[in-house]
Amino acid sequence: MGARSGLVPTAWRAFGAEPTGRRIAGAGWVFVFGLLVGAAASVYTVRNGTNLEYGDAMAHLTISRRIVDSHSPGLQQLGTVWLPLPHLLLLPLVMNLWLFSTGVAASIVGTVCLAITATAVFRIMARIGIDAIGRLVGLAVLFTNLSLLYASTTALTEPVLIAAMTACVAGLAGWATSSRRLSGGELAVFAGIPAAAGVLTRYEAWALVISGSIFVAFVCLRRGDSIKRAAQLIASFAAVPAVAIAWWLAYNAAWYGNPLEFLQGEYSAAAFTEVFIDQGQLTTKGNFGLSLQVLSWAILETSGIVPLLLAGAGLCVMTVRWGINDKALVVWLLGTATAFLLFSLTTGQHIMVNDRSLPSGAYNNRYVLSAVPWIAVLAGYLLGQWRSLRAARAGVSVLIALALTWQVTWWAAAAEDRMTIIQEGREVARAAENTRDAARWLAEAYDGGRILLDESAGNEFAFQPLVGIRLTEYYNRSSGAIFDEVLADPSRHVRWVVMHREQLVSSSTKASIDLVTEALADDPQFFARYELVYAVDNVGIYRRTEGAAR
Repeated sequence: MGARSGLVPTAWRAFGAEPTGRRIAGAGWVFVFGLLVGAAASVYTVRNGTNLEYGDAMAHLTISRRIVDSHSPGLQQLGTVWLPLPHLLLLPLVMNLWLFSTGVAASIVGTVCLAITATAVFRIMARIGIDAIGRLVGLAVLFTNLSLLYASTTALTEPVLIAAMTACVAGLAGWATSSRRLSGGELAVFAGIPAAAGVLTRYEAWALVISGSIFVAFVCLRRGDSIKRAAQLIASFAAVPAVAIAWWLAYNAAWYGNPLEFLQGEYSAAAFTEVFIDQGQLTTKGNFGLSLQVLSWAILETSGIVPLLLAGAGLCVMTVRWGINDKALVVWLLGTATAFLLFSLTTGQHIMVNDRSLPSGAYNNRYVLSAVPWIAVLAGYLLGQWRSLRAARAGVSVLIALALTWQVTWWAAAAEDRMTIIQEGREVARAAENTRDAARWLAEAYDGGRILLDESAGNEFAFQPLVGIRLTEYYNRSSGAIFDEVLADPSRHVRWVVMHREQLVSSSTKASIDLVTEALADDPQFFARYELVYAVDNVGIYRRTEGAAR
């Protein structure tokens, strides 16, 4: 009985124990708990089909599978619109048709990323001296963020980015707070490799390489290291992500003839935002005040008022007590992505739409999910400063638990109205509801013969997971040169054609017209050989008539 009564206190002491070398007691249990939470969230969203609400989520799944399963397989299928790592992580899982069509492949990757993020946040809190209660509060803030849990069940890139960035900061924190001087090789392994994963996921991580390098320089100079030694350690940290960036530039040069294709090409972010600029909707460009207001509102709706108040108080206390010492700089590193987003909004590199933007709506607010670990650590820091007031802190911890419970309940009661990230997904799904119905109809009606469609047309036709067939059954832009041959004479190649019955001019990018519609909508020979078998709004599914030439 005595042994049992001592089990919980022993576990609690281990949970709040000081780091011993690379080992941090309790980190393994945090990872396992993160897997369980992510799995539970995935079961919920997969059963409801909400894990596939975002069109981008289905596009990521499709890109990953067509690296192997397509008429033109190879790494060129990664494209240049999105960075490659999330697609490469999905690749071995999406080759299973069920995992691909249900989106469970993405849920597996996202769940592992959630567990990595939680473990990294725990390790950061331990490294900067936050005790057991503070660590528990920080993890509670992380695991009660319904927006983060939802994103971790989807194929969106945010979960991979957040896992990579927090792991990088955890590595830097371990290096900076270690009782012994760690080598440049250790810095490269524990911080540089996660940073490289980040730079191959989203461009926010490129900013972390810069801020992380500055952090290394500050720590070295404070220790009294020589400038040469500081330069060596900066190079150790930045070398692996620099190689990753060089590979991405070389990939773009090899396949597109321009190492900056991802910045300047017809499908780049610049081309994407050009349409909004022409329509006068990129109102944050050149307007720091509006950019800050839009970003702040996105963070509020994503993090919730309770965690944000705790984090704000924690930031104030930390600034007063720690100033800009090494541990404080570790915490500030977690805010790199937020600072980058503010810069991007102000310079017009990104667009974000919510209730504070002009015009209002819901778009790209999920980018601010990268702020959630920062908020969690600051909340944990606040509680970790009250060690001498045990009785009062226990009461405050109970109040925080009740407040977080209220926050989750309030969110869940009207998720679409109160959680912008959920609202975004629902609006995307509703806007494409008819197209998705067409995809489900095609899944039941398809009896072979292959399909012609332009999957880039307005992002509406990125529905291949819903159809659930092999991607070699499709001819589209990703098929390469044979796509033009099929457009010229579809009856020789395909039994099915999916296209817009009238040309679509996409609001996302000027290049996203429907090439199938452009080639066939006014072709009388096409309509002589194909009949319309399903129509909804502007989308038509055509099947080759039995007497048509093959």
